[in-house]
Order: sequence, then C-alpha cells, then structure tokens
Amino acid sequence: MAMSILQKELETYFKVLPELQAQYPNGGTVVINGDKVLGVWNDRLDALRAGIEAYGNVQFLVKGIREADEVINQSRDMLFA
Repeated sequence: MAMSILQKELETYFKVLPELQAQYPNGGTVVINGDKVLGVWNDRLDALRAGIEAYGNVQFLVKGIREADEVINQSRDMLFA
C-alpha cells in the first residue's frame, strides 16, 4: 500500500501536537518535513517562507496548531494543510 502525500508529516504533526498546544496555547503555524519539526511561526506566510527557505521545492507540511481537524488543501504544486 502506497503512503499518501504528507502521511509521514501528518503522523509527526499528531505525535507532537499535544506538546505544541502546551507550548503555544495561543496557536501558531508549524512546519514539518518528514519527522522533523522546523519550528512554529505566528504568521502562516512566514511559516511557508521558512519552509521554502529550509527545504526548497519539496513538499512539506504547514499547519496550524489549533487546526487538528481541518482537511488538507492542495494549491498548484504546493500542499497546504
């Protein structure tokens, strides 16, 4: 069975989510590539820019800490969650 796009990143997200929610009770946007958390930003666009700077033109997860139940949306070649 093939892994879905960003499956590893989503697994990492849900694994670290309780810790992130405790550290950032007002929310924020996390960037994850594989099992690595790049960091948390207050602004989603800043998080996206940091992900592109760190990882280049590859898929990575950009997701709000308080958005655990939201679906993933795809825009062009980039995935946004």
